[in-house]
Formats: sequence, C-alpha cells, structure tokens
Amino acid sequence: MNRKRLKRRNFSFMWDELIHLDDGSLWRLADPEGSHHDVTWWQSGESVDLERHGAGLVLHNRERREDVPIVAAVEPKLELAA
Repeated sequence: MNRKRLKRRNFSFMWDELIHLDDGSLWRLADPEGSHHDVTWWQSGESVDLERHGAGLVLHNRERREDVPIVAAVEPKLELAA
C-alpha cells in the first residue's frame, strides 16, 4: 500500500488553546476535556510529526514521545458589516 508520508514540523507554541507550528498551521486539541494535555509542556523547536490514527490526526512529539489528538483550526476572519 502506498501511503503519503506527512511532513515533519517544529512545535512553536500553544496560546489561547491553539497549537502553533513553525509552518504557520494552527491546530486545536481534539479532546480538550480528556487526558491529553501533555502539549502544554512542549518546548519551542521540538520536532513533531502529523500522523493518522484511524479517522483522526495525532501530533506526535518525537523528543518527548507524546501524542495528542488534533483537529485543524480555522483562523477567524474579521469582516466589516455593510
């Protein structure tokens, strides 16, 4: 089976419940009320991989060997009322 390998990235920071990666992508924890809060201790520059686990995506921190389930976060757009 030919699978496309997901690109390796670096963790930048987490702010206001959004995970920021150095490629500019934004991610949100898939289960913020669950037990996956290890991402709050990650350090800037740590190497992370996006991995598919079943139907969802997981952000895997290679240095810490920790996984957190994530979903894409859409940046809010400000629009002027007419």
